[in-house]
Amino acid sequence: MASKFYNWFNLFLKDRGLQFSKSGFKGGTSIGKHAIDNTTGFWENVPYSSGKPPRWIFQIDFFNGAVDAHTPNDLTEIGIGASNTSQGDKAGLAVRILPLIKTSANNFQPLDNFESNVLFIFHGALDAGSSSDAFTFNPSTGLLKRLNNPVKYIFAALLGLRPKTDVVSVNIEGQDHDITYGEVLEAIGAAIQVAIEGLGSTTTIPIYDLTEDANIETMKADVEAAWNAAGPVPSKIIAVTDDDNEIEVEPLKYEHVDIPEDTNLLGIDPAVYRQINAMLKSGKQHLMLYGPPGTGKTSLARWIATNLPGGQWTLITGSSDWSSQDIIGGYQPIGGGEVDFVPGILLREFGHPLIIDELNRCDIDKVIGPLFTVLSGQQTTLPYRTNIGDKNSPQYTILPKPKSTPAAHEFAPGPGWRLIATLNSIDKASLYQMSYALSRRFGWVYVDTPRDLVRFISELLTRLDPTAIAPELDTICPLAEVWKAINNVRVIGPAPIIDTILAMRAIDPTVEFFGPASPAARSGALDALDMVMLPMLDGIVHQDAMLIANAAITAFAFDAIQQARIKARLEAVAI
Repeated sequence: MASKFYNWFNLFLKDRGLQFSKSGFKGGTSIGKHAIDNTTGFWENVPYSSGKPPRWIFQIDFFNGAVDAHTPNDLTEIGIGASNTSQGDKAGLAVRILPLIKTSANNFQPLDNFESNVLFIFHGALDAGSSSDAFTFNPSTGLLKRLNNPVKYIFAALLGLRPKTDVVSVNIEGQDHDITYGEVLEAIGAAIQVAIEGLGSTTTIPIYDLTEDANIETMKADVEAAWNAAGPVPSKIIAVTDDDNEIEVEPLKYEHVDIPEDTNLLGIDPAVYRQINAMLKSGKQHLMLYGPPGTGKTSLARWIATNLPGGQWTLITGSSDWSSQDIIGGYQPIGGGEVDFVPGILLREFGHPLIIDELNRCDIDKVIGPLFTVLSGQQTTLPYRTNIGDKNSPQYTILPKPKSTPAAHEFAPGPGWRLIATLNSIDKASLYQMSYALSRRFGWVYVDTPRDLVRFISELLTRLDPTAIAPELDTICPLAEVWKAINNVRVIGPAPIIDTILAMRAIDPTVEFFGPASPAARSGALDALDMVMLPMLDGIVHQDAMLIANAAITAFAFDAIQQARIKARLEAVAI
């Protein structure tokens, strides 16, 4: 369950040109060459392991009946992990906590299954450092250091990874005792004070139980609130290069991939996730998400790529100006009067998924046509040579499968490479820009509008205001009636409806969306139509424009002046 939050947080930072490090997250329960001394409850080789430890160690004392947690030897400053900060883009650090239960005066038992995580979030990126910067922490003062230099953080949390009721039986001084995960988690939390930037004083670290979706949503909201409260991010941020291999937690085994539902995306039919997972597990490498505009295809593509093994991806947006040189590569001036082959974005990002948003905006066959053969599992040769001045030099070749040591003229994909594209079906001609030869190389998943428009609006309003009482779903919803009428003419997804609701609430925060339309709802709906809906309806025929106008007039009970206005507006965009 923690992966749900981490995947969201990865996207949250990526949209801001940032990343975070997950220290010690590789290798499952393995701690590599490090070893724990069970007699001291600390590292066997303290100088070697304490500087950049694979775990933050806490000793759990159960001798007095109450569960108590403290650092080994009651250290006031302890090594907790390391981070690759060389790219200057790290805005967070997650570390693993390993509890050791004290079973006798000179014996400690690691509780591998009772691990927890701690997350620190910085306000923007740390200054660029090395590929393995050591971090220490003082749990009594909340002071976090990198290479002995204080690090400010705007958010900190202790993350529970399993149900608090889970029990382990431990033999302490010859007697069996049951201890719960919740007891261990709460004891560790009580032992950690944090000094969050802006609070002015230390406080006990907050605990989030990530085994429950509601707590994950709460933590997301708290992270966003902390980030926004911290103000503008310092300008030192640089672009993400996606080369931090700490994000990769497990081998790239797609047969075990299960893309979970994105709880932030409302209105996506469960069948969409079933089809995506069926495609991936059946060996379909490339995905095409198609459907009406505004249904969340781009967000869904990002969510899929984030949840794939490796977690890294690049997104580009289609353009009518593209040629195969932009995507695949071609001869270009390189300075000094020289011309050479320069790889396009796809070959430069050949190690992880490439998302092509709005693929229909480009001449699809022309742009990625050279990949036809590669997408079907066979190598292809490009019409470019390694030495443009030597006609006998090798031509560049694109391989369909990973290769550990490709030759200088070969481009081999990484094990995580795949194409994920989105395509708007509203422009029927766009569908025919893609030939059958290319389209059959993708797994196609249709992302439709919500089946129940009233339920969607109700769930959205509840999300916008969790304190509001959800309306009965058989209550009249004028906006849903208008949306239904629009979909009978030109199908649109939830995005414009969300914009409409937000606009109406901005005009009048008290506006109601269920029940007979109030004067505020009528006025807001007319303004929202101008701001949001009309651009989506440009080019509809006059008869359809009047159908939408009449549906809106009936749903909102517009007066004569308002009726004339909405008809005039829709006639203006009709043909």
